[in-house]
Amino acid sequence: MDTMENISDLASKITVLGIGSSGVKIAERLFHMPEMLGLEIIGMDTDANSLGKSSLANKTAIDSEWRGGYGCGGDVIKGQRSFSRERARIRSIIESASLLIVTGGLGGGTVTGGAPIIASEARACKKPVIFVLSIPFVFEGYNKNKLAEDGIKELLPMADILICVPNDLLFSSLSADAPVEEAFRKADEEISRAILGISELVRCGNLLSTDFSDLRSVLARRKSTCGVGVGLASDYDGLNRCHMALERVLSSPLLGGPGKIKNAHALFISVTGGSDLQIGEVKKALESVQSLARKNARMIIGANTDDAYNGKIQITLITVNFEDVASDDVEEFVSEKTFVQESAITASSSSAPEPPLSSEYEQQELPLLQISRGIFLNSSPSMYDGLDLDIPTFQRLNLVVDKGD
Repeated sequence: MDTMENISDLASKITVLGIGSSGVKIAERLFHMPEMLGLEIIGMDTDANSLGKSSLANKTAIDSEWRGGYGCGGDVIKGQRSFSRERARIRSIIESASLLIVTGGLGGGTVTGGAPIIASEARACKKPVIFVLSIPFVFEGYNKNKLAEDGIKELLPMADILICVPNDLLFSSLSADAPVEEAFRKADEEISRAILGISELVRCGNLLSTDFSDLRSVLARRKSTCGVGVGLASDYDGLNRCHMALERVLSSPLLGGPGKIKNAHALFISVTGGSDLQIGEVKKALESVQSLARKNARMIIGANTDDAYNGKIQITLITVNFEDVASDDVEEFVSEKTFVQESAITASSSSAPEPPLSSEYEQQELPLLQISRGIFLNSSPSMYDGLDLDIPTFQRLNLVVDKGD
């Protein structure tokens, strides 16, 4: 999807789509934040009870005709079928957005089955999409964690950016006698704050701009786990509000402690304040985080002002650890990946011959057209490695068949 790199106005309409019961709760918490101005927030679920409890202004019942308002009960196939039947409605939501952020909890049928359908439709509409999904607690059982793992494997080849946040990071900040309900509530709160911070990374950027391609160059198609820290401080916290915001970042439940910063392969840092934001505050925040990080960590930084943050400062930190990259190799990995992407763009705009194929190079995607699935349109797709097998191979690859004319 080379069109992802050419998008210049992601801020015109950012849509946050919370799917499944967990996604609806996250979306609702985000909806009630005063800083969410400018975001369109939608809850989407097959479970009518989940939607009925939500105070979201924009809610969408999925596959109510066939599911009858019931959830998927952890059945991924049911989730796939339900979202496949609603492709037209999902596409209408995606088409009207400049950037889509999808959130929810992996391990259940609705999100694990529905997320790849949303990714498929976003690709068809050539719209950028960021998935911010939580991974179940270990104590939720092997089956649920295995479903989440399988869902990640299916989603990776299709998603532009996939941010997976393990709920187990909460154990670094919660006491052993904390109620289970509090743990889930804190997870939802932190992810909603993280979504707000991610949107700030690409939405404003009037001080230090961050491009969508910056995020994509680090996270695209790489299996990783992420920690999220959010710190918000206001004038009521005293003169040193930046220090207070940093302290709250480091103690954020889903960050996993300061050690996660030291071990991170990549870091996303966003500093947002009002018109009263001082350059000294931005400098102090960024230098403090950099002092905790490893020397060769890749850093993507955004800083901006927004009237919704007058009298406040928010620091958002996302740590990224790649599962298939050794700690000492991260700098080489990032520079090599960036070189391959830049080389591909340069080669496509010139007549120079392409370099020979090598295992060190990343396979680039062809700008193929979306082909109709015919009679399979309203059925669950047969997906393998990110490909829809119901579409004939020659159509998927846009091949010209020699008819001997």
